[in-house]
Amino acid sequence: MSAANALPRFNLPMAPRDFLARHWQRSPLFMAGAASGLAHPDADTLAGLALEPEVESRLIRGAGNGPWHLEQGPLEEQRFSELGDRDWTLLIQSVDHYLTEVSLLLDDFGFVPGWRLDDIMISYAAEGGSVGPHFDQYDVFLIQATGQRHWQVGPKCDEHSRLRGDVPLKMLAHMPIEQEYTAGPGDVLYLPPGVAHHGVALDSECITWSVGFRAPDYRDLLAEMVAETLADTDEQLHADPGRAPVEDAGELSADDREAMLDRAFGLLDRGAAGRALARWLSTPRQTGLDFLIDPAHIRAAEPATALIRHGGARLLCHGDTAWLNGEPWPLNQGQKPLARLLARQRRYRHDELAEVLNADSRDLLNHWIDQGYFAEF
Repeated sequence: MSAANALPRFNLPMAPRDFLARHWQRSPLFMAGAASGLAHPDADTLAGLALEPEVESRLIRGAGNGPWHLEQGPLEEQRFSELGDRDWTLLIQSVDHYLTEVSLLLDDFGFVPGWRLDDIMISYAAEGGSVGPHFDQYDVFLIQATGQRHWQVGPKCDEHSRLRGDVPLKMLAHMPIEQEYTAGPGDVLYLPPGVAHHGVALDSECITWSVGFRAPDYRDLLAEMVAETLADTDEQLHADPGRAPVEDAGELSADDREAMLDRAFGLLDRGAAGRALARWLSTPRQTGLDFLIDPAHIRAAEPATALIRHGGARLLCHGDTAWLNGEPWPLNQGQKPLARLLARQRRYRHDELAEVLNADSRDLLNHWIDQGYFAEF
């Protein structure tokens, strides 16, 4: 298979157990030549995505001490002819949602639960292009697709790390350099949450894929759980029959306080909270399935492929339920093997499907195909 026809792949250069024990959320790791099949999308395709109103895109211009400028998409086509040859970066969020072929890379991250994956952001940078020294709050694999990028890696940061106040970006005011790498095509840099880093394009062929992971904020999860509980709860008014007279009307007594807290917290139903959690984890960053799957390249690269999951479809299984883009689908015993196969990967061979398809599961799959979540070859 030629490199031009290859699908995106990532090969972890050590046993997953060792990576998770030594590096995951602990320390950076540079992996030379660990990725391949990254010829698509090219710079023109990324620029085309930036023109679409439903696509989240950013244009960052600047270098060194600045000045720095940030523009939010969608962009106008003529904007690219005005940018010059240096010091700008285009970032496209959730490219895996819009270009299903890109999403197939995520199958190679099966050493962590699928709900932990967030999206693939792809950047194109002209020579000198950068987003400045910064840190992210989530795990990230930075994969060099084309061109070269120089990476500087610094210490772990937190909310107390000092940021520059003169730029429209969350850019560190100072970043001590602890490690340096020059990434070429296929090289991968893993960074745990909070680790400072600064990447600069060394040429005008620089395209970098960024595989980001979800780090659920428990405040958001609690809000979702409360909302799910209250949606199924009738009005609950305070009542206190048989109350004795109080000595001080201006005081909130300990008994009243505890009684009201018990009643309020008692409304939080664990079943409803679990539904809220599954709904939240199975909801993609972007909504809608706006970009169709073009199977031609996938079929040429892997003829045995029979079915592909749309890049904008998030699927997870829990017990007797499959959660697809935030919606629950009760499963019978005949449907569970199919749902579990579809949830753990994104492309499926004929022989894999033959093992799990029966009358019940075929009906379910056909329904999901009709809704656009899967494409059958």
